[in-house]
Amino acid sequence: MPNVVWRFALLAAMSAVASAQVGLVNVTSCGPQSAATLTCTIPSTEAGHLLVVGFEIGGGANTGTTVIGVTDTAGNRYAEAGPAQSIDASAGSVVDIWYAKNSAAGATTVTVTPSLAVTNAGVAIWEFSGVNTAAPLDQTAVLSSQPSSAAPTGASVTTKAAAEVVISLAAVAGSVTGISAGNAFVSDSSLKGNGWAHLVTAAVGTYAAQWTQNPAGTLASSTVSFKAATGISACDLNADGAINPVDVQMATNMNLGLLTCTANIAGPGVCSPLVIQQITNAAVTGICTTANLHTVVLNWTASTTLNVNYNVYRGTTSGGPYTKLTSSPVAAVTYTDSAIFAGQTYYYVTTAIAAGSESAYSNEAPATIPFP
Repeated sequence: MPNVVWRFALLAAMSAVASAQVGLVNVTSCGPQSAATLTCTIPSTEAGHLLVVGFEIGGGANTGTTVIGVTDTAGNRYAEAGPAQSIDASAGSVVDIWYAKNSAAGATTVTVTPSLAVTNAGVAIWEFSGVNTAAPLDQTAVLSSQPSSAAPTGASVTTKAAAEVVISLAAVAGSVTGISAGNAFVSDSSLKGNGWAHLVTAAVGTYAAQWTQNPAGTLASSTVSFKAATGISACDLNADGAINPVDVQMATNMNLGLLTCTANIAGPGVCSPLVIQQITNAAVTGICTTANLHTVVLNWTASTTLNVNYNVYRGTTSGGPYTKLTSSPVAAVTYTDSAIFAGQTYYYVTTAIAAGSESAYSNEAPATIPFP
């Protein structure tokens, strides 16, 4: 059985994740605004923090409106916090939550771009320290078009770790007068008479904010939770709780400083342990040679054109980019790929070569490689 060499170079900068307690650094609310884009000026952000953007429109606004992008003046990259949009059709309200992990320092203005120009919009920006910098998002929950209530309860999340920060937004038909008695959430703003609250948890559990409003009314709510940095190893690059070959693959173009990481791999014919070791400001290459337990065998339908050969391409992301695997076109309608990593998903396409011309890519075929 052929051998596979795993090679990884650790080059660019990446800081180790330190154990820390989640802490609220700043929260700023801006609005109401009516515009094609919404801006919010915030205190200059610090490096390595979590930035959370809460967005609400109401008062008969178009419920087909979505957030299509969030940017800031430090170039942080924002993403929606899972499927975090909620809608109250009767009140014409839309709620959404976006975030940027491992923030760059110096952001002073956040810009939210909705799909349509909006009226009566509000934005709140939270900055938290001590949050997982690699994969902070844990849970997302939404409630849309909830029945009228004087004590509306927001969407609930069940956390997976003891120390998390939960952020909950509520667009209400009435006007929020505060957090309900006995509810542990902290009210961070009364912007637009809606609910903007957070909670730092101390134990795994199910959490939901509850507000009081007057008069009673309907509700749309979005709630998300983010994991603390505590207990996440700097070697666990994808923060999945295990240090394994996936982390080795992710280590490409990263530098873990003086840290030595050991990927504990079990099973016959595999390296155990696989050591990721590097020196600050120096590029090094680690090599592990192991018997390959898996192969991917591709088969495809032959072209009806005469004298056709084929190239095989592989990518690690659906839709490409793809890398050519065949050193020269092959005549067969089958190809075996042995240079693969456990735990990785690959995406394959082929092309046909005839009379010196190469066709477009074929349809894509995915293959997920199991452990070990």
